Order: sequence, then structure tokens, then C-alpha cells
Amino acid sequence: MRPFGATPVIFQSFGLTGQTDAGIVDSYTTIGQRAGQFYGFELGNMFLPFGKIYSLEAYRGLMEITECLGAKHSSLSRQLEWDRLELRDRVRPDFRVLTGNDLAIDMVTYGSDYLLGLSTFAPEEFAKRDAMWANGDPGFYELNDLLQYLGFLAFRNPVPGYKHNAAQFLHARRWIKTDLTHPASVSRPDSDTAILQEIIGRLN
Repeated sequence: MRPFGATPVIFQSFGLTGQTDAGIVDSYTTIGQRAGQFYGFELGNMFLPFGKIYSLEAYRGLMEITECLGAKHSSLSRQLEWDRLELRDRVRPDFRVLTGNDLAIDMVTYGSDYLLGLSTFAPEEFAKRDAMWANGDPGFYELNDLLQYLGFLAFRNPVPGYKHNAAQFLHARRWIKTDLTHPASVSRPDSDTAILQEIIGRLN
């Protein structure tokens, strides 16, 4: 990975998240010592059973690891993310808080960066939205609202069903050949397709 210029993202596992806060921070510290720079990742268990949202004390521990450049935060909670941004601003301003809140994609306006599953549905539209924000274009808000509408649909309960919505959306855009996902994954009803097609029409 590193020979190609990539930076590792350390996904969670039962072994990692089953530890105490101190154990979790120690594990990330060891990763940094052995692998160099990396990004952390905290994931609510609505996404995966081994996901864990760390305490703010543990999150601060990540910030204090020099090799940890930032961490994705996927709790779907604005408040928890705001707490991390406030901590980042006080403790380590260069630390990147990467929002994974697909129910609040405007967290970029509060200082988060993002690593949103939703952005894979419409990467060009997200790039356009971001350029509007950077340029002070008020069109940002209308485009953001439409993309958020897509996020509310795709990331409703059960949350892992967003992957099937992504396949439906990309198939409707003729970007992929099928809207089928793994047979063991959560599926969405066929009726979602009409809503997704309407959103595509509005984006176009």
C-alpha cells in the first residue's frame, strides 16, 4: 500500500473495539509505530455489529498519536461530531475529522471533512456542491438539500440497506449493469427505484 503512496485506513474489528479505551488507544499507538501514518475509523453499530463510537477521551487519545492524521466519525449524530470538532480545534487543529453522517451532509460547513458513502452515489454532484461552498455560491444550499433528500432515503433503517439503494441508483444512471447486491445483504423494495429516478432527474 505505502509504496503506491496510499495511507492506511484502520477499520474496526471485534478484537479492536472489544478493548477498554486505554487498550484501543494503545492498539492505535502500536499501529502508528509499526506502520507510520494512518487514519482511524469509528462506526456506529447500526452499520456493523463490531462498530463502536469511542468515548471523547479515547478520541482525544487518537488525536495525541502523531501518526494518526484523522479519523472518520460515523455515529449519525451531529452533537457527537460537533464535540469532536470542538476538541480538534482545542487540541490538534491539523487533525481531520471525516464525517460519515449521511443524515447531515452539511457538516462540512461546521469544519468537518468527509468520507461519505452517499458521495459515491453522485460524485460529480458532490464536487459541484463543494465548489459552490468554496466560492460562496448560494446554490450550495439547494443542491445540498437535494443530496440530503437522497441521503435520508438511502440511510433510513435498516441502515445497511443503503448499499442496495446505491446499486439501484447507479443502475438507474446506467453506471453499473445490475442493481443486485450480495444475497445476504439488506435489500430495499423495488418501489425505491421510482424515487431514485426522480432524484436523478432533478440532479440532471
